[in-house]
Amino acid sequence: IRIERISLVIFMKIKSVRLIQFLPKNAIRMNEMDFKADEKYYHLESERLSYRALTIEDCSLWLPFFDDTPSLRFLGMGSSIFEGMNNAQKCEKWISRQLERQKDGVYGQLAVIEKSTGKFIGLAGLIARFEENINKELEVTYSLLKEARGKGYATELAIFFRDYAFENTSLPSVISIIHQDNFPSMNVAEKNGMQPENEFELIGMPVRCYRIYR
Repeated sequence: IRIERISLVIFMKIKSVRLIQFLPKNAIRMNEMDFKADEKYYHLESERLSYRALTIEDCSLWLPFFDDTPSLRFLGMGSSIFEGMNNAQKCEKWISRQLERQKDGVYGQLAVIEKSTGKFIGLAGLIARFEENINKELEVTYSLLKEARGKGYATELAIFFRDYAFENTSLPSVISIIHQDNFPSMNVAEKNGMQPENEFELIGMPVRCYRIYR
């Protein structure tokens, strides 16, 4: 009887090891603090850019982005969330959402400032995701004004926030969620060392998840 009990224990341990081997890398218990932004997050710099907390006054600086119609479809602006809103209302809703994240103490987008000119050129940063298909994930995000594109800023800030996430959280990976037709952003994700993972729908858009592990 003792031999049978020992054999059963050994068998259960082997089964447990096999089960762990087939779990996805991010199927571990997440530390809730990994999604909390501390004060230093709102005062950051990369080589050519600086990042600060958004204010509601930034709406006037961000509003021109909404005249760039081709880019809006990559950001879910056609979804029911923004239905019936004019550009000014969409702009205010976007920035207000980031202010809510800041108030809640979780990661959200920041204002991006071009160091050489001091100009506001867009939004970027980490977003704590708790949606159905991307629950408890940290996403590297950015959206730049038209005049700030083509200068390598997207790649610079994407790498910067990837590294910031790995240096300041214990998460095993970070992601970027990209519209399936947004090829420039896919290129940036690949330059950031990310690989395509799964595809799903988010706020009415067909998107692809890119991920990089530590």
